[in-house]
Amino acid sequence: MKIYKDKTVLITGASSGIGESFAKRLNQLGAKLILTARSEDKLQQLADSMNDAIVIPGDLSDKSFPQKLYKEILNKGKTVDILINNAGFGFSGPFLDCEFKDYEEMINLNIFSLMHLTYLHLGDMVKRGDGGIINISSLASYQPLPYFAVYAASKSFVTSFTLSLYEEYRTKGINILGVCPGYTKTNFNKRAHLEPQNVPGYIMSSDKVVEQSLRAFSKKKYVVINGKINVLARFFMSILPTGIAMRMAKAIIKGGMNKKQW
Repeated sequence: MKIYKDKTVLITGASSGIGESFAKRLNQLGAKLILTARSEDKLQQLADSMNDAIVIPGDLSDKSFPQKLYKEILNKGKTVDILINNAGFGFSGPFLDCEFKDYEEMINLNIFSLMHLTYLHLGDMVKRGDGGIINISSLASYQPLPYFAVYAASKSFVTSFTLSLYEEYRTKGINILGVCPGYTKTNFNKRAHLEPQNVPGYIMSSDKVVEQSLRAFSKKKYVVINGKINVLARFFMSILPTGIAMRMAKAIIKGGMNKKQW
């Protein structure tokens, strides 16, 4: 995967999970990294272990931060070749059990900041006639998920948005990929109140998700569903009537919640 060597890559949510795995793998591939997340200490520790990485900490659930991040990158004389919109989180449980401000924060992070950073950097890429964007979505984006209602809806936006932009800009030298992992072992699970050791089914590591995603991007694919079992699950649920698919999802998730697996 020589295409990543000497490329400047901006990774959001880089302090842990999939974002950290992207940083470590791209560092091995010779990329120049810009790392952002809320945890400055973790980011700096990660950057110190890299060949060429800088840290710009901040909270992307703050709607003013994408513009600040973009200006700071320009001030440092950097040009982003590849944007990886990885930052995101979700909550599990009945819709009314979470505070509305938590949903607002989720929407700001999962949708608004991703869209804003894409808008800012895609414009520069189009002017150059070169560049790429990797948006981390989810298998959950493909159907409504009771008890993950807002999260699944936010990821539906990400997948639809990404595929639309791919078709708009693929002839302009821009490579845009949507990544749809299933259940992945990351710190996301703690915030979503999930216990990975109890969840049945196929659980991928963040490193495997990253490796598949970077290969898909290098082949100029527009979407990747990580893991063969997840591909089969997506196909199976797609052929079911929506009502049946929703009831099945509800029963599975509710059963897990009752067993304190979700």
